[in-house]
Amino acid sequence: MLGSFTFILHTHLPYVLHHGKWPHGSDWLSEAVAECYLPILSSLERMSADGLSPRISMDFSPINLEQLADPAFINVFSDYCDEKIAAANKDYTYFAKNKEQHLQPLAIYWRDFYTDAKQQFLETYSGDVVGAFRALSDEGVLDAMTCGITHGYFPLLLTDTNVRAQIRGGIAMHEKHFGVKPRGIWLPECGYRPRYNWAPPVGPAEYRQRNEERAGVEELLSEEGIEYFVVDGSLTKGGVTLPAYQPFGKPLHERYMQEMGGNQNSGFEVDPRRSLSDIYWVKSTERDLAGRIPAVFSRDPRSAARVWAADMGYPGAGVYLDFHKKHHNSGLRYWCVTSPHVDLGAKQQYEPRHTEWQLDRDADDFVSLVRHSLREHAMQKGYPGILAAPFDTELFGHWWFEGPRFLEKVMRRMRADTEIRLTDCADALDDYEAPHTIIALPEGSWGEGGQHFVWTNSAVAWMWDAIYPLEERFLTTLRKLRATDDLEESDTLLAIMQQAARELLLLESSDWQFVISTQGAIEYSKERFEEHRLFLTNLLDMADAFEAEQGITEEDSSMLQEALVKDRPFDEIDLAWWD
Repeated sequence: MLGSFTFILHTHLPYVLHHGKWPHGSDWLSEAVAECYLPILSSLERMSADGLSPRISMDFSPINLEQLADPAFINVFSDYCDEKIAAANKDYTYFAKNKEQHLQPLAIYWRDFYTDAKQQFLETYSGDVVGAFRALSDEGVLDAMTCGITHGYFPLLLTDTNVRAQIRGGIAMHEKHFGVKPRGIWLPECGYRPRYNWAPPVGPAEYRQRNEERAGVEELLSEEGIEYFVVDGSLTKGGVTLPAYQPFGKPLHERYMQEMGGNQNSGFEVDPRRSLSDIYWVKSTERDLAGRIPAVFSRDPRSAARVWAADMGYPGAGVYLDFHKKHHNSGLRYWCVTSPHVDLGAKQQYEPRHTEWQLDRDADDFVSLVRHSLREHAMQKGYPGILAAPFDTELFGHWWFEGPRFLEKVMRRMRADTEIRLTDCADALDDYEAPHTIIALPEGSWGEGGQHFVWTNSAVAWMWDAIYPLEERFLTTLRKLRATDDLEESDTLLAIMQQAARELLLLESSDWQFVISTQGAIEYSKERFEEHRLFLTNLLDMADAFEAEQGITEEDSSMLQEALVKDRPFDEIDLAWWD
């Protein structure tokens, strides 16, 4: 046995439910369910039905779970599928009128795809995708991990209390939806910071002048009983970071080159003694940790590049469905990649039946790469290793339409392989028999440049001018109210502070900076950020007035109700998360 392998899929979308539909809003969520989550569920269930016992680690961001479990999403997704089916039918007629009959079979393909997705969602899973994943977790197929409750970027949050709230909230929501406490966590954006005297690199000048000792992220995880997390391989071993989202981040890379003086990536000093196919335990302080020392699984750049790299990644194969070119009538995709280097006008017609051989070829190549890496580790270390391959779940199905079938083909091959054991992070941790090596990690992420550039560059730095004062004001207000009995005695005041807590968590989401930095839905992200900022500011004003026995006005009451309608995740929100 050379060693073990696991996919780690990061399943996250920002809070878009009740905040628009198209082009930015709930369609993002519906698209992910139709093209990613349902196909992946089908792949895992097919393998189980065939007696092949698939194993995979997946984290589910709590904000994503809350959207998927919202009763309103059932009609949202059903309507989305109906719209896609209608669009395909219209395309079918349009192709006949415009002498493009060769595209009509693809219109039927899309009609059937969304018909099947709707049927699977409503009939097979009764509208409960989260319940379907929970069933796989209960069966031992899925190692379900958690994440920061709203995907706040841990290394940049103002205080350890703010980071704790992200972790505690994430654990609480995971227990709500999966019925068990998570053993592992996906650090949002794989962002890690060790213990040291920290000052914010962005934000108002008075905040950047601070110099406060902050706990290492692993210490905060240990306090809450989290056993493992995931980082980019450059933090574990050193070297150059392969940025996540590489095929879609050209504008971000150009901004990085411009603002960082053309220094593409300085990288971290390589430690040849460390292997990315090993498990390490992380500690950045001489102090005793509150719980066990968390372990870390490392992102391997070679396997990541096979999937992500724009020039050599599998999704760039000519026969696969092209992500970018969409029909002007319907937005449906009828063309294949053809070549990553041809213009949209030169894309050829997509032929679904032509993708199977390419998927087999790519799956074989990936398994061969994993085998080579594990053999390399075994020769270096003298014991079996585990190679972890972390990716965004949305890569498999959305950005790479054939991706879920690739996952299945790789796992089927590994189940038949006598040298590689298909596993998950939790089981790998339980089975680990090699020496428990404790290491310190540098600060960083899996973003462009390996540091915090995605969330601090010139296009988004202004956001921290709002976040830091509001994080501090929320904590000050909460502590002041706890010093009295007002929160316990007034349901209205409690409701105000609970909604303020929701707005703070949503304001902290790393997605607003990421989408702007990658030049995605820029205006939508700015509007969302400003709306959460305004809600939070007004709610804290209301709390101050209420505490001063001034009560709340009719206008304040109306604003509170508006916030409760728009931003309503986390019914069980607990202000004790900020203790």
